[in-house]
Amino acid sequence: MVVVGTILATSALVTGLIVFGSVACSSSDLRSGLGTLPSTPDELLAELKEDRDRIDKITGSMAERVRAFNASRDPGEDTLNLTEVFQGDLTGQERDVLNEMLASEQDLSYKSVLQELVRERDALKALQDRILRLEQTFPDQFVVAGKGDSQYDLAESYLTEQAGLDASKVKATLGQIDMTDELLPGNRVWFFYDKDRDAFRTYVTQGEATQTPIALRRAQKRGLITERDDAQHRAEGLASDLEVARVEKEREVAMLSEEIQGLQDRRSMLEMEVNGLEGRVSDLSAELARQENSVFFHAAAEKDLRQRGALSPVLKRFRDGSTVHYNNSIDLTRSTSITLAASAVGLQKIDKVEVLPAIFQAERDYVVVPSPDGSEATVKILDPDIFRGKEVLFSIQG
Repeated sequence: MVVVGTILATSALVTGLIVFGSVACSSSDLRSGLGTLPSTPDELLAELKEDRDRIDKITGSMAERVRAFNASRDPGEDTLNLTEVFQGDLTGQERDVLNEMLASEQDLSYKSVLQELVRERDALKALQDRILRLEQTFPDQFVVAGKGDSQYDLAESYLTEQAGLDASKVKATLGQIDMTDELLPGNRVWFFYDKDRDAFRTYVTQGEATQTPIALRRAQKRGLITERDDAQHRAEGLASDLEVARVEKEREVAMLSEEIQGLQDRRSMLEMEVNGLEGRVSDLSAELARQENSVFFHAAAEKDLRQRGALSPVLKRFRDGSTVHYNNSIDLTRSTSITLAASAVGLQKIDKVEVLPAIFQAERDYVVVPSPDGSEATVKILDPDIFRGKEVLFSIQG
């Protein structure tokens, strides 16, 4: 069974194609054979398939060259807007604008590209006219696609209603044909079924629509490529921004780390200072407690004290303490006895001990207990509270 799928797009193969410059197939190649019509549908299909292959090859090559031309232009220079120039037919006013552009263009490279594009477009338009004439000689039937129609559904309806095939035969026949999913309202969908040869063909032409499925597919592909490139550029931009942000954050982290280290060092210093101050406070507290709970005293022979002026010469009263240094002390919370040695004050023995100043009273506040041999005497404090923090002078007679 011979099955011919979507092997031509007729008039829409031409719409939107862009050609310029020197390529394998020129405008003269496209014009050749326009006056001769094939004698059979099979010859027509083969010829149109060959034309489609040539146009596709030209389209791909020229699109790349146009993109390369636009990429070579400096910022601010004119570039080619292929969609505006070649999408659909130009109106009379649009053609006048294009001709005026060509006449006034001073950039020879830009002007030559525009001129070549116009020449190639005219050649393709001639091919389009030929294809329209060929359609009129075709035995095939067509329907005009509406919104939401698909080639498969329309072909299934034709084979069922026009060709009279059963459902299984329709499914088997359509399963061998490549059909398009892109249909625009106004496209012509063609069908032909040869019962003798059990052969079916279907294809789509532009009709009253602005594009053929092939042109639409190409436009979608170009849009996807552009979208992909834009997304890639955005991704690269985001990656660059991310790298800048990462470097900035690393710098901020480094600065914060330095600040944290500085604060930690400062904290260590403060802790040392606090520990020092706490030790100082502890020492001062201990010293204060010692002074509050201690009695400070100086012991000397009465004769020495009188000579230094500490005692009055008549009543032997305490007079001047500037020559007396109270370098000795005892903590009254630990002990209430002070032992005085005769030898320590330059005496052979101790006969009597007076406690000055006279506010301290013997037998009430203290008692003096001499040793049997007189070598020492012990002052026992009876009321420690009276002596706490006081300075006491022991005047020793011997």
